[in-house]
Parts: sequence; C-alpha cells; structure tokens
Amino acid sequence: MSKLFDASSAWRNAGGKSWKGRQAHKTSARGGFVKLWRLSTAILVGVILAAFSAVVVGQAMNATLLGTVTDASGAVVSGAKVTITETKTGVSRSATTNEDGNYEFPNLPPGQYEVAVERDGFKKSIRSGVDVLVNSDVRINAVLQPGTNSETVVVTAEIPILQTDRADVVEKMESKQVTDLPLGNNRNFQNLVNLVPGATRAHRVHSEFFNAQDSLSTEVNGQARLFNNLQIEGVDDNERTGLLQVYIPPAEAIQTVDVSTSNYAAEFGRAGGAVTNVILKSGTNAFHGAAYEFNR
Repeated sequence: MSKLFDASSAWRNAGGKSWKGRQAHKTSARGGFVKLWRLSTAILVGVILAAFSAVVVGQAMNATLLGTVTDASGAVVSGAKVTITETKTGVSRSATTNEDGNYEFPNLPPGQYEVAVERDGFKKSIRSGVDVLVNSDVRINAVLQPGTNSETVVVTAEIPILQTDRADVVEKMESKQVTDLPLGNNRNFQNLVNLVPGATRAHRVHSEFFNAQDSLSTEVNGQARLFNNLQIEGVDDNERTGLLQVYIPPAEAIQTVDVSTSNYAAEFGRAGGAVTNVILKSGTNAFHGAAYEFNR
C-alpha cells in the first residue's frame, strides 16, 4: 500500500512538473513573440521616419522645374513630352504635360539643364542653359510651332525678372561668387552674408577655445543671431547652443549658398532671422580640383 501511495505521489509530481514545464514553454514562446513584434514595429517606424526625413531634406536642398506648353495661338498642348538633361552629368528625366499643358519636375538636384519639348505635329523645342538653383522654382514655358519632329527650334534661356511661383525672400550666391569675391583671411563663406539685404556685417565672436572653427555671426532683419538657422545640404549644422556653425566647408567645395530671410518654406522651421543652407558641389563627367595657399 505504501509503495502504491509513493508511486501515485511520484506520478502526480511528475505530472505537475510536466504541466509547469508546458506553462513555462508557452510563456517563453509568448514572450518571444512579443519581443519580435516590438522589434518589427520599431524597425517599421524607423524606416518610415527615415523616408520622411529624406523627403524633407530633399525639398530643402533641391529645386523644382515647371512650366506650361502652348502652341502659337496660345492654346495649351497636352500630352507633350518634356525631357530635361543635366548638362554636366548627362542625367535625363522625362514627363508629359497634363490636360492643362503643365509639367513639373519636383525635388530636382541643382545644376544647368537643357529642356526639350516635343509633340506630334509640332517642331521640337530645345532650351539650353537653364540654371536651376537650390531652393527655387524655375518656370520654363514653351511655345511649339507647327511642323514635324525632325525640325528643331532652339530657344535661348531668358533670365526671369520676377519670381512668381513662390513668396519667400531668398538671396543666392553661386560658386563663381564664392571663389571670386574676397572671403577674408580664413576664406569663410559666411562673409558672403554681407551681401544679403537686412544683414549686419559678419563678425567673429567668442574665444578661440569655444569657436575654434572661426565661425562668423550676423544678425538679420533685427533678429538676434540665435534666431538664425544654419544648414549644410538641408541638414542642421548648428552648434548645440545655436550660436555657431559646426562645420564650415572650404570655398572650393561650395556650389550654392542659399540665404532665406523671410516667408520661409515650411520645411525650414525654427528661424526668425535667416536660414542659411550650403549646397556642396556634386560629381561631373570631368576630373576637376583646386588648390590654394596663404602668402603672408
């Protein structure tokens, strides 16, 4: 009888341990699933935020090329093929005019473009030397003449007198100005802000210890320098106090210095003075370089 009782107790204990083991296994599996779900959610959120950030940065550092295609009578031409080609890299993009004769190339890298427009029953129109600057909307309208696609009309690009597609106030300094104009002993591009209406003279502040990069400061439209926003390629380049610029690229590496002083686009934000965005040069199909020295 004692042996039977002992065997029964052993069976119950074994069963209890087996049940507890199954419960532990279920709990472990559930915990693993929860961890996997959390990890997957975190990765998905990270990818979405990264994609959104890329779009925002792209808007800040690129431009838009748009226009309307009409015929000689002024009627809009829909279904026309518009091809733009960056002359230095040879990269092309194409679009088709909509029912209103409009076309648009958003988020376009700055550069010099050739714009070709063609449609059956019309001569091909080509406009070269179109400068597309960072943070700008460039409008290139085309008027097609009756004829065949084998005939080509070459149009010389015109400099727009007034910017009508946006309301912000922007001053742009291109690479030629950056390299040709005097930048001071340290060749700091921030000296070019002296050309911006409403800006005070750029000056050096703080000690050599705190401002080892020789960042210059300026006040725009009566606002303190703390209200300025400094960027490189659309990415924040402010020192943690917001008073200085962290990285100051060499003049030869700069393509455009874009200074917005009012009515900024929404993607810039956090500024009451000026938003200075530096765009660096990109590669081309030709080798190039530069060198300089200080002769003291």
